[in-house]
Amino acid sequence: MLFDLQSPRRRRVIRVTFGALAAIFAISFVFLGVGTGSGGFSFSDLFGGGSSGSSASSAFDDDIKAAQENLAANPNDTTAMASLVRLHYQSGNADRNSDGTLTDDGEQQLREGADAWNKYVKTINGDPDLTAALFALNTFDQLGQVDFQAARSATSNSEALTSVQAAVGDWKSAGDAQQALINAQPNKNNTNSYARLASYLYLAGDTQGAQQAVAKAKGSAKGSQASTIDTQLKPIQQIGQQLQAAITQLTKQQQKTQGGAGGGNPLGGISGGGGLGGVGTGGL
Repeated sequence: MLFDLQSPRRRRVIRVTFGALAAIFAISFVFLGVGTGSGGFSFSDLFGGGSSGSSASSAFDDDIKAAQENLAANPNDTTAMASLVRLHYQSGNADRNSDGTLTDDGEQQLREGADAWNKYVKTINGDPDLTAALFALNTFDQLGQVDFQAARSATSNSEALTSVQAAVGDWKSAGDAQQALINAQPNKNNTNSYARLASYLYLAGDTQGAQQAVAKAKGSAKGSQASTIDTQLKPIQQIGQQLQAAITQLTKQQQKTQGGAGGGNPLGGISGGGGLGGVGTGGL
């Protein structure tokens, strides 16, 4: 099978496949402006571009600690939760390598911000705070790319499956945050808002939801803009389809390997019910 990663030749094939997807993914997202907020909002309006180095990220340590203390004193403090979504993103975004990629600590900060958002949306009674939703959107957008890159470089079925499912889950959560932004600004939503939502839903495997968002994007389009939306979103739709196909193939290969005898099983250290299917909010 294509995703039998024990074979060196097939490892090369999957890397090339995911590499092609990555190229389409990057081009499409830059073209659509995904991950830059909603309605023309720029994250540079809230804070400057990402800095690099631990000194920049440590500037948020005291505020993170204060918010965590508030949350420890009152586990239902939604203001503290929302603050942690923002602060962890700012800290993580500032902690980058010289090539602009997130450091391990920076990635961990984003994951803690994602956890804070998940707890926040479970606790609030009503719509989420707009600023928190903006930071959550960008948090999950970046984590999706991190997990996608991990899937590309995976050398075993289990690693590839876990990372692909995690990326799909990240994009589902990004879509949820984008939907929250749309709900919070009913008079400001435009074609880009719905196209951005459709992008995340396609990547999350929610084709029906994506098509509904596309219809709304076309409904709010002006002039000839509506006729170009399908063309712009087609590459991302294809990525979503190929990711779902990859998950199906990896799952079948995992089941085949687990059912066989003998050594050399790359999934041997993972228990049968151990969480592959629950990775991310979009797990199978």
